[in-house]
Amino acid sequence: MIRRLQVSDPRFARLRTAVRTEPRARATAFVVIAGILTAIALLIAPPASVTYSVGAVADRAIRAPRSVSFVSESLTEAERDKAEAAVQKQLTTDPAVFANASTRVATAVAAIGRIRGDAALPRDRKITSLTGLSDVALSPAIATDIVDMTAPEWDQVSGGLDSALRTLYAQGIRSEQLDTVKADAVKALPAGWSDRQKRAGAEILKQNLDVNLKVDDFATNLARQDARTGVTPVQVQVAAGEVIVRDGEKVSGLEVEKLRALGLASEGNDWRAAIGLILWAGLIAGVLALFLERYATEAWLEDRKMILVILSLVALTAAGRSLVPGHTIAVYFAPFAAVAMMLTVLVGGRTALATQIAGALHVGIMSSQVEVVAYVLVPALLGMAAVRRATTAREFAIGAVAVAAGAVGVILSFVLVNRAADPLGIAQLLAGALVSGLGSGLLAFAGMAILGHVFGISTVFEMRELGDPNHPLLRQLLLRTPGTYHHSLLVGNLAERAAEVIGADPLVARVGAYYHDIGKMRNPTAFIENQTAGQNPHDELDPLVSAGIVAAHIKDGLALADRYRLPGRIREMIPGHHGTSLVKYFFQIAQQRGQAPDERSYRYPGPRPQSKEAGIVMLADGTEASVRPLSQKNPDTIRAMVDRIIDERARRMRSHVPRRRAHQGRVLRAAARRVPRAHPVSRGSYHPHPTRGERLAVCASPLPAKRGSISRRSGPRFAGRSGGTVCPATPRFSWRSFPTT
Repeated sequence: MIRRLQVSDPRFARLRTAVRTEPRARATAFVVIAGILTAIALLIAPPASVTYSVGAVADRAIRAPRSVSFVSESLTEAERDKAEAAVQKQLTTDPAVFANASTRVATAVAAIGRIRGDAALPRDRKITSLTGLSDVALSPAIATDIVDMTAPEWDQVSGGLDSALRTLYAQGIRSEQLDTVKADAVKALPAGWSDRQKRAGAEILKQNLDVNLKVDDFATNLARQDARTGVTPVQVQVAAGEVIVRDGEKVSGLEVEKLRALGLASEGNDWRAAIGLILWAGLIAGVLALFLERYATEAWLEDRKMILVILSLVALTAAGRSLVPGHTIAVYFAPFAAVAMMLTVLVGGRTALATQIAGALHVGIMSSQVEVVAYVLVPALLGMAAVRRATTAREFAIGAVAVAAGAVGVILSFVLVNRAADPLGIAQLLAGALVSGLGSGLLAFAGMAILGHVFGISTVFEMRELGDPNHPLLRQLLLRTPGTYHHSLLVGNLAERAAEVIGADPLVARVGAYYHDIGKMRNPTAFIENQTAGQNPHDELDPLVSAGIVAAHIKDGLALADRYRLPGRIREMIPGHHGTSLVKYFFQIAQQRGQAPDERSYRYPGPRPQSKEAGIVMLADGTEASVRPLSQKNPDTIRAMVDRIIDERARRMRSHVPRRRAHQGRVLRAAARRVPRAHPVSRGSYHPHPTRGERLAVCASPLPAKRGSISRRSGPRFAGRSGGTVCPATPRFSWRSFPTT
């Protein structure tokens, strides 16, 4: 039995890991998926075609969507038939016919001469004998003429018949000419003969004339084939906008050919064309994958964005397939530029440009028309330029105008080049350009909002909404944890400045900083920035418990993020701003108390930052929390403290983030040193962590009966358990010195 491949199947997990981490596997997966889906769109999406046959009645009028030239088989075949019909039958002469006729004439002349020369026969008997000859049938009148001829006259007749017979046969006698030749046989005789000579000679000739020309079938067929081959194929020109079929009229063979040449009539399964389209889809997918891998790396490495790119390409291809060819006017109303505008905002300009070019090429192979390719591509480029930043809805309105202007420009350019003179058609195309521009702007705006939410891709509008102080979650943060709210604002300012330096998204960094500590609302007083004087719940708690309470704000923050459906780019900053670092303050207290703490129990749950913006927030959070308590905020002390935080956190981030993001840690380090150095009044002094020697110092004082506490009123101190002694030399820490993060 074949096992189903479940999501939890190790094979699927290995495949998913390979696609995400191995460049070749990722490129192969992209080419296969994009190639198959676009090939399906090219092959299966129903084209705008008809199935008219010769003699069928058209149910609608059809105009040519473009100009085309093709060889008409029907017209060419008609010309070939004409040429074949014009070929005369090829005849051949049969020499035996003349030889036989000449022999018969000679025999008849000899028989007549014997009767004429018989002196014993009277005139009447001669006439009777001549009429009874078997070699020639003579009537009594002709026999009388022959008997009454003088010897010289008969000698002329007997000597001239063979020559006249040769003359008649020399011109060739066809079957249809035989009667005519016999009737005109007298014309072959000499003009000086007497009437009775001509009558007698013509009668003898008639009886010996026969067809000597016969049809040569082989030569005739060869001549006809040569005539057909010599016909030049008939070329038919179809102009764009020409009416091919009129509504209610019968479809002729030439009209069917025109529809097929324009791709408007289906001809059954064309496997060669199908294979060609499959190869084309794979080629375009491969080139697109290569471009994205080399020139749009950030988008290429995000699965959701690549899925969106593939779906956008398929949608663009399917839309083109459904409209081109067939709908001459409707294609100009389609908002093709919406795809590029939407992808520019959600994925990036380079990715959007490459995807739009790929879609335009797919439309081009279906239309075989440069004008349509330009119409899909040029307005989209203008729309992309207009919505590059997409900070306001006004930019989408400007983008719609830009798309419409570009579409109008493309139409007018080709109208002038092609010298089109159809005012109504041009007006329809221009109206389509305006509708296309408006539709592109609206669809791009709606697609950005809907698909951005579906694919978890944050947009400027969503970020601005989240950054609004009146957002319910930020309002709760302000009212329940004012200290944390103030700290988050400062971190947001630092993160925004750093993001601007390194080319990250400043808005995402700032908004992410606003929400990175929302989990502190669960237990506000557990964090120093929200405590009032003299109230510190950690004074009476075990360090492990305190560390758990502090680290729990990550889990609580994620729960709030899920409840309020925060986007992934903001959600990742809640665990990412601490990563898997130690809750160092309580870990060191546990060490001072001789508890030999397990380091794993004092770590934040993580994971570590996986984006530039999350890394910036982590560094800005540590910088703000560490610099604020400094008693002396001169440039040197601030620089030293910032460098220490940068060294610690950037090193940790470089060591654990994926290799493709390791370079971002170096950039973040350089950027964080350029954040502002101004901070409000300190919340307390920051004491350096105790050295190993100080932690091992022992004094003779007995261990207090009561566990040591950390008190604001009596001054910060540590009480350690070590052989019943306390360590007065241990440096003193204040809860105020504990970083707010």
